[in-house]
Amino acid sequence: MIADYALTDKTVLITRPKGREGNLRRLIEKSGGKAIHYPVINIQPPPELDIQQLVLLREQLHSFTMAIFISPTAVEQSRIYFPALPEHFTIVSIGNKTTEALEQQNIHVDVEAPDKNTESLLNDPVFQMPKIEGRRILIFRGSGGRALLGDSLIRRGAQVRYVETYQRELPPHPPLDEHQVSELDAITISSNEGLDNLITLMEDPSLLIDIPLVVPSTRAYTLARQHGFRTIITAENATDEAAISALTDYFRVNK
Repeated sequence: MIADYALTDKTVLITRPKGREGNLRRLIEKSGGKAIHYPVINIQPPPELDIQQLVLLREQLHSFTMAIFISPTAVEQSRIYFPALPEHFTIVSIGNKTTEALEQQNIHVDVEAPDKNTESLLNDPVFQMPKIEGRRILIFRGSGGRALLGDSLIRRGAQVRYVETYQRELPPHPPLDEHQVSELDAITISSNEGLDNLITLMEDPSLLIDIPLVVPSTRAYTLARQHGFRTIITAENATDEAAISALTDYFRVNK
């Protein structure tokens, strides 16, 4: 897929959080490109009061029957507060990267979202009525995530509790200047929040709108249009592999 050096002489902005950019950087460089990392989200511990609630929840885990992990970050941060999960849990993962993070912690995944998103997970037979009715479910995520999954499961009769083991914050670094922007051939973002933060961090967001933007979903495509981007490339999902595939496909045609 990326052995033809489709990104030769191309500079790509990676906006993933610090520590999350390495794999995409390697894929870009393997395809002949240059990667610049400008994180638009900082991962921070929850507030002290929320940490106290997490500690209390640890004593109540046995009363739940299912744990859904939204992302690799949710997996890693959850281990700080929940080093062990009950053996009777059904473990659910949104996508293969989250599954890999769980397996690295020796946690067996029972259900994985086939298309690496909430919508495909909700179509899985496990989550249909009447099978899901009465299930007590924990959703491990960061603070303020999408409500679609929890709301949908509640409507289907499940009891849902969000377990927010980290919070996302706007980084304090300065905006990209005009010279830095002029070097960019493409930008990758991995979430709507990331795109909003990128716009917020920029002193003059209009500098970005002519640069091809890789987004992970149709929701992000719509948001990018609202922000004025003119060339939007929709990847299959939010993984690094999908982003590099979208980039290389675009630049093979638009050299």
